[in-house]
Amino acid sequence: MSRVDEWIVPDRVYDAHCHFFTYQGMERRAKAFGVETPEEMAKVYEERIGRKFVLPPKKHEDFVEMWVKEMDAKGLDKALMLPDWNDYSFVETATKVYPDRFVPFVMVNPTEENAMEFVREAYSKLDIRGMKLYPPLHYYHAYDDFMTPFYEFAQDHEMLITYHMGISVGASADLRYMNPSDVSPVARDYPKINFAFAHFATGYLRELLFLMYHVKNVYAETSSSNRWMEFLPYDITLHDVFRKVINASSVDNIIFGTDSTMFPRGWRKPIYQWQLAVVNEIGLNKEDIDKIFYKNLERIARI
Repeated sequence: MSRVDEWIVPDRVYDAHCHFFTYQGMERRAKAFGVETPEEMAKVYEERIGRKFVLPPKKHEDFVEMWVKEMDAKGLDKALMLPDWNDYSFVETATKVYPDRFVPFVMVNPTEENAMEFVREAYSKLDIRGMKLYPPLHYYHAYDDFMTPFYEFAQDHEMLITYHMGISVGASADLRYMNPSDVSPVARDYPKINFAFAHFATGYLRELLFLMYHVKNVYAETSSSNRWMEFLPYDITLHDVFRKVINASSVDNIIFGTDSTMFPRGWRKPIYQWQLAVVNEIGLNKEDIDKIFYKNLERIARI
């Protein structure tokens, strides 16, 4: 095993999974959860995740500055933006002020009215590079017919689509919509779309590996602490996960992420350090490490 001071490090670090939950988004969540204020909503989150949750500033400009300061302090070059659902206002502010630090992206609930119009408008105004979809939270199958316009638009513009499949935080998620196999006919029929699965498909690793073996436009995205490994009926390490993904596809089909979400924790540099250790310990070279930590995302998100 190599020493820390002997690790190969990437020339740059791009994070493919950073959430930017605004004060206004917390207001909407408070209403949805039946609590009166964003401050109370923050307490709900603290109880759910077991850690401090500091509300973001009310002004988008101030929140952007918080993030840039954090990125500078911890060595993050670019962050792909996952903003509040069906709201691109923060993306608009961040990319206007710091176009070189943020990758414009949106999170979409396609079951909401006018969701397709939202995507078209976000692309027209901001040149978004893709969208995140969350079938187990919004209760639809990835192959449902009503999704066709979203895929056709993404195909026309060669977008990246990030899915959250697999287990999720909270009891509201529905296991019927969690299987990456749902994406099999979609990935086959839309070869110009790049499909990424956050958190290695969050417990559905086998299905993700099968999918990556069958089609070449599917990517494993590495974000989060990947605690799903603890709930499998067999022992597996993150080293094993990386090796299996590379064996099923290639190092070209892995993109780095952290699932950073909130302050005071900020950007989850320990996740980066852990994954950097893993790729060094399994013997990847400099070219491969650069691909995982920034070049693959640079390619598939048109950065």
